Amino acid sequence: MVTPQATPKTHPTAREATPEDPLSLHAFEVPGDPDLMLQLLVEEYARMGWGAEDLLRLARDPNYQAFHGLLRRFGEADLRARLQSILARCGVFRMRTWEAEPVEEEVEELLQIQIADRVPSERA
Repeated sequence: MVTPQATPKTHPTAREATPEDPLSLHAFEVPGDPDLMLQLLVEEYARMGWGAEDLLRLARDPNYQAFHGLLRRFGEADLRARLQSILARCGVFRMRTWEAEPVEEEVEELLQIQIADRVPSERA
């Protein structure tokens, strides 16, 4: 059953900007497990290639309130140890790309590939 909303949803770009609504973000703490929050944040950023030092820099930035709140809760030394423990378990995704030099091969013979008219039936 769908319950009606008290206020209709309006996309932020369709709303008029007023001095009472400066469209700024405000974060607040909610009840929950800070260890789980840290684990989820670290795993998410590790999949994007962020290591422990990158995450500590993020935690020191008070504008990123999730990690900064965890830094204040655990302290830098404990947070560093927790980051390293989580990253040791899940790893950090790293990727390198390069473009190989084209290999010029002389084509001696073209092969015609034929596709069967029907798919072979499975064993009876």
